[in-house]
Amino acid sequence: MTIRREWCEYLAWLTSLRHVPIPALRQRTRSSVELCCSTRIRLMSYNIFRSKKGFEKLGYEGYLYNLDKRNANYTLWRCELSKKPGHKCSGRAKLTASTIEVYTAHSHPPDHCKLEADILKSKIYEAAEDPFTDSKSLLREAAHLASTTPGVPKLCSMQRVISRKRRSTQCLIGANKSEAGRPPKSISDPCTSLEVLIAASEHLRLLFTPGSGMEEVNTADNSKIRLTALQTDALLKTSRGDNAVNEEATCSTFSDHPQKESATEHFKKESNEMDVNSYLSEVSREAHINDLMCYDLAVELDKRDPLRHLRDEFYYPKMKTIPRVDYSLVNEDDDCIYMCGNSLGLMLKSTRKYMDIQFEKWANMGVCGHTEEPLPWAHCDEAVVEGIAKLVGAEPSEVALMNGLTVNLHIFLAAFYKPTKNRHKILLESRAFPSDHYAIESQIRLKGFTVEDSMVCVEPRKDEDCLRNEDILSVIEREGDSIAIIMFSGLQYYTGQLFDIEAITKAGHKKGCIVGWNLAHAFANVPLSLHEWNVDFACWCTYKYGSSSAGGLAGAFIHSKYNSDKRERMLGWWAHKASTRFIMDNKLELDDGAAGYRISNPPMMLVVPLQAFLEVMSKTSLEELRKKSILLTGYLEFLINHHLSPNSSTGKTKKVQCSIMTPSDPRQRGCQLSLKFNVDIVKVFEELTKRGVVVDKRYPNVIRVTPVHLYNSFRDVHRFVEALLDSLDEIEHSV
Repeated sequence: MTIRREWCEYLAWLTSLRHVPIPALRQRTRSSVELCCSTRIRLMSYNIFRSKKGFEKLGYEGYLYNLDKRNANYTLWRCELSKKPGHKCSGRAKLTASTIEVYTAHSHPPDHCKLEADILKSKIYEAAEDPFTDSKSLLREAAHLASTTPGVPKLCSMQRVISRKRRSTQCLIGANKSEAGRPPKSISDPCTSLEVLIAASEHLRLLFTPGSGMEEVNTADNSKIRLTALQTDALLKTSRGDNAVNEEATCSTFSDHPQKESATEHFKKESNEMDVNSYLSEVSREAHINDLMCYDLAVELDKRDPLRHLRDEFYYPKMKTIPRVDYSLVNEDDDCIYMCGNSLGLMLKSTRKYMDIQFEKWANMGVCGHTEEPLPWAHCDEAVVEGIAKLVGAEPSEVALMNGLTVNLHIFLAAFYKPTKNRHKILLESRAFPSDHYAIESQIRLKGFTVEDSMVCVEPRKDEDCLRNEDILSVIEREGDSIAIIMFSGLQYYTGQLFDIEAITKAGHKKGCIVGWNLAHAFANVPLSLHEWNVDFACWCTYKYGSSSAGGLAGAFIHSKYNSDKRERMLGWWAHKASTRFIMDNKLELDDGAAGYRISNPPMMLVVPLQAFLEVMSKTSLEELRKKSILLTGYLEFLINHHLSPNSSTGKTKKVQCSIMTPSDPRQRGCQLSLKFNVDIVKVFEELTKRGVVVDKRYPNVIRVTPVHLYNSFRDVHRFVEALLDSLDEIEHSV
């Protein structure tokens, strides 16, 4: 057996090192600070680092502390043994920018060995999970940890830790290969012989040989000691997040078998959308940011966001204006963390301006305002129809602004649901929004049929939350001859799943069904092409992503193929053609297209917010917003998977588990992610609220989180995840 002399010299150099820095290490050390208060002690050195579970820790004078509370001016820490059975230490520390105060004594002696070991372990944990840390850096750290430093784990233990940390990259040799043990002799001795170094190198070589199918490296083969450029590049491109796609791609990179096309590459070919993890890695490399989890990356992402100026168009709530916020946990003058645009969009600043104009006109003109500019009230809905039609991929004649969503749904069902003995069923997804469910039930009963016989709900598979497209199409194919109407949500309110509107519509038409859609969560969220997809009818609200105010004016679509269709429907005087409407001879001249389904005159106060919304939309496009949305929601998913996924190698909590219910494929979701918890969501919701987070909860176990492309930032996303981690940590210790 031979080994290169450079390799031995390198190991010998390592033995002389006491501490070796790792680029990704988030560790802060302060020098000596003189403190005058008697209850404060001289601060020689302290360390703030991350534990292997990702929790922030303070090391000082041989004691370890867990983060208790963070304030604008100071941070409180509690002894890590404070909640362990048999200890219940009451030790507490208060840290400011220049002082540290141990204001409650510990009930146990300090353990300097354990403190040093934990700090060193944090380095290797941090390095092992970082995509920018190469094998050489890991080798360097392991060599140090193999020294006689007291309390530091053996190499074989470190191998298990690193293997777990880098399971997704398959960077280390598997358990089925020769396991690395502790070198037979300490390599920290400067007089270590060449034979000992060679033996130590064997253990280190086994520890850091790329696995997953590659043959073991023979030290005689010098060319195989280091990773190839291809393998190194693959490591750099692999995200730290729990990602099955990356795992498959990297496994194939490190295997002897031909490399398969990854799902990520397939996604790139199928659409022009950007792969989020690759983009994050690219930005971090260009900005020289080593830690993909840090706040600096969010700041950099915001700097690169070409749509960041749109946030200034909105009123963004502050911490002090949100109810039930705990000001001891936040700065009351900061922006709150608003992630609830899926429920109600934020108010546009121009809405107030345009509303004031109309109030002045009302005050000064009275009824004359119906016909006078600006925005004549009698025709105010027509002023926004064209812009709204563009957002849903429709012709202006196919769109009307009227009523509320459920009212419009009833209007369309009354016109299109004509059940017969053989074709009387209505197909919808399980867990449809309650208002849809009730409307469909009532329409079935009004037509003389029973809900049990005529309502068909498509259920997800066992142990799955979302519906599979093939299952929906299968039900349509199987029962289509008896289905009168397919009435689905374009984007499911509970799971956040975006359905394949085009494919489902086509399948329904093939079986002779009328196909309608509830687009409440899809409007202004994702691109739509209702005319091109040949959708029969659709309805949506505008107060979510359209920021039209609570209970805002709803939209309705009816395909132009029905323009000359005079089918019976629910009628009102606004369905009469405008040119003869005020003759009032009670002889109906039905308007063409969607206008023929209007019932009452439009409410001016509900049109004005849409006017403001379309003005902002004229400064961008839904396609550009969609690109940002994919990055925003993908960034949120990336952080949550890294910290909280049940499959994450860096799980922050043991008892409290969080998973993402929404599909991971960006083509099957919009802005929203639905987070599923194994604890009472009321507790999660309350803790988030204390930290100034605005989200909504949906029973039994979901909290919906929605970074909206128009006004949310990447910093908002990072702040939300930090608040979520703090909240779950609080719940973890209270369970």
